[in-house]
Amino acid sequence: MEQKCVFCAIVNKQIPASIIYEDEKVLAFLDINPLTEGHTLVIPKNHAENIFDISEENLKHISIVAQKIANKMKEVMHAEGVNLIQASGQAADQQVSHFHLHIIPRKNTDQLGLHEYWISKIQKAEPDKLSELAEKLRIEKIEEVTKEEDKPKERERSKEEIFWIKRRMQLT
Repeated sequence: MEQKCVFCAIVNKQIPASIIYEDEKVLAFLDINPLTEGHTLVIPKNHAENIFDISEENLKHISIVAQKIANKMKEVMHAEGVNLIQASGQAADQQVSHFHLHIIPRKNTDQLGLHEYWISKIQKAEPDKLSELAEKLRIEKIEEVTKEEDKPKERERSKEEIFWIKRRMQLT
């Protein structure tokens, strides 16, 4: 636990929270200052300051948990959409130095105005500069690593199945 980290204190049950999901890796709880009803934060239990600091394993797990929570919001709250927001670093307005993903349930009538705000901040991009920047930012293809236990297991065939497979092969 990082000293004076409010989210670490929540993980350690030193500060109460309205927890909606918990496992060995992550904790999800309702935001005490919600943008909309049901606004939820998903955090890793192990302190990670931001996107640059969190393990790939915890980041993947948080994404899976966020999707399940978003589906539950759709089912129970009749959310018509969700915003997933994550700020990393002071320049991105990160207020708590512990990685957290906001899940904000949305309805067409909520008038939160994120789209209008976004539109007001858009800058015109020049195609040549976009191409140059894309070249600098391009990353190599990520190969998915599959754990042995995740691979489908071949089942043993019965003697009867083997007989019929051999029989078909002889006929062709």
